Amino acid sequence: MNTKYDGLIFDMDGVLVDVSESYREAIRQTAGYFLKKNVLMSEVNEMKNKSGMNNDWDASYALINKPEISYKMVKDYFQKIYLGGLIDKEKLLISKQELQFLKNKYKKLGIATGRPKKEAEYVIKKNKLETIFDCVLALEDVAKSKPAPDSILAVIKKLNLKQTIYIGDSQCDFLAAKLAKIPYINVDKTKTLLQVIKYLL
Repeated sequence: MNTKYDGLIFDMDGVLVDVSESYREAIRQTAGYFLKKNVLMSEVNEMKNKSGMNNDWDASYALINKPEISYKMVKDYFQKIYLGGLIDKEKLLISKQELQFLKNKYKKLGIATGRPKKEAEYVIKKNKLETIFDCVLALEDVAKSKPAPDSILAVIKKLNLKQTIYIGDSQCDFLAAKLAKIPYINVDKTKTLLQVIKYLL
């Protein structure tokens, strides 16, 4: 592909990292705990696909939908089970070698994610990706999370990108890229990350 891009920006969850057995499972278990019933993964996915549900604590709270249960209670339980073992079930959806190919071609790679900073750094360090990504913008780094464009714009500014593209997997990602006024590629069942990589390379 003859590209005019001088860098690439990625979402992390569901794009670089498989979170089906970690974050998504934490939402399912958290909702199930407070609702005292088995919550289906299809219910979790339906909630996550709604606009404004990029944050998994928000999605858990919305799925429970009980005013007597506080947001803090939901967040605390979610973090307990996620950090208590589910985080270690995460696997990369792209090999380090493939990321290196993209790095060699586009020079600058950044991440704009809604996950907390420590959890984003954990993935980077665990998979030894420190030399691949030049910038990782996480939840605490911006005033407004996606679908606001703040995190994408911050990566663009930090890496001094003139023309870039955002690679995501949700309605929030699409809206954030649109508001940032940059092109967007969606990763899903019809267009996998591997297909996106082949296109970009």
